[in-house]
Amino acid sequence: MAVSERHHTSSPSDEELIARAVSGDDGAFAALVRRHTDLVYTVVLRVVGNEADADDVTQEAFVRAHRALGRFRGDSKFSSWLYRIAVNRALTHLQKKKRRGTSVELDESPYVEAAVAGERVVDPESFVLNEEMRRQVREAVEALPPRYRAVVTLFYLEERSYKEVAEILGIPLGTLKTHLHRSRALLKEILVSRGTETTRRQA
Repeated sequence: MAVSERHHTSSPSDEELIARAVSGDDGAFAALVRRHTDLVYTVVLRVVGNEADADDVTQEAFVRAHRALGRFRGDSKFSSWLYRIAVNRALTHLQKKKRRGTSVELDESPYVEAAVAGERVVDPESFVLNEEMRRQVREAVEALPPRYRAVVTLFYLEERSYKEVAEILGIPLGTLKTHLHRSRALLKEILVSRGTETTRRQA
């Protein structure tokens, strides 16, 4: 029985793998990469918008995480720390593309003004009714300015808590809530302009 139990021991925790990786165990870091690649790639893909760029940014995020691993103090979950690196790399990537003229960012001012004025907005999740709606929402999210795209991706699509999103993005909770309010207004305008507003309106 004891032998059988040893064969069914649980996988090492992130903290154990980090300690081993910091000590020079490359296999331990490889295990961390395998454990978190899918989630990191999904977030990066939603922020940058295409698979080729997502592959490059995800790889760069793990390279930077490996270099900085010795500075990880465990004040937050490893996944949150890793997400922060990945999202920062994704936003930097989009900024570089914009400077090269390969990305266009929407002028958000009229939408922000409407949101601040108190215009009722529709939460993006109310549009997620079927596969076609999900596709339209994904396209609308990709049209958001990068910082709002990251907020929507983490909060709505990844379903992270307010605290986690603020931690990942390195912003105060109040700033996050402002970004969410503005991003919802932008999403509504984008969806309505593309003819995807539902006919049913809530009071």
